[in-house]
Amino acid sequence: MPIAEPDLNIASQQSLWAQVGKASGVDPLLLYSVALVESRSLLPGGKVAPTPWLFRVNDHLILGERHHVQIEMAVASQLGSAVQDVGIMQVYYPMHRDAVADPLTLLDPRTNISVAAKILRDGMHETRDPVLGVGYYHSHTPDLARNYGVAVMTVYQRLKTIYRPARTSRIVAR
Repeated sequence: MPIAEPDLNIASQQSLWAQVGKASGVDPLLLYSVALVESRSLLPGGKVAPTPWLFRVNDHLILGERHHVQIEMAVASQLGSAVQDVGIMQVYYPMHRDAVADPLTLLDPRTNISVAAKILRDGMHETRDPVLGVGYYHSHTPDLARNYGVAVMTVYQRLKTIYRPARTSRIVAR
């Protein structure tokens, strides 16, 4: 299954983050913040960015180049292994099987971010507490959700100072 290289540059107006954010009603910077918490990796030159080419199977992380990860996931799926967290947003497949029929499709960054945006938006609509709402992306156990929400919101606030220094806005999920 060929997957085109997506525009994952958060500074780009045409990035996948901007496209999915607009379509889903979730702030692209918040989506990117979740991705950084879930799949950050160190790039050449010391930059940090999320990576789409990873998944967890039987509690083991598989990470690498796109083609290698696709093959590894196809083999794991054929062997009936328990595919867990998939892709740039680390969508937990056992909990979100209703979103896609085959976990391999979650390696497509557009699909992955779109599914994650719905999960995030739904969690944020469950409570008036934005930290807990963001935390529901990870867990509905209150302590786990709050800790996760704090981690994401810390990244989100830092990114807002970089990418939106003159604006003061609140998190938006329609």
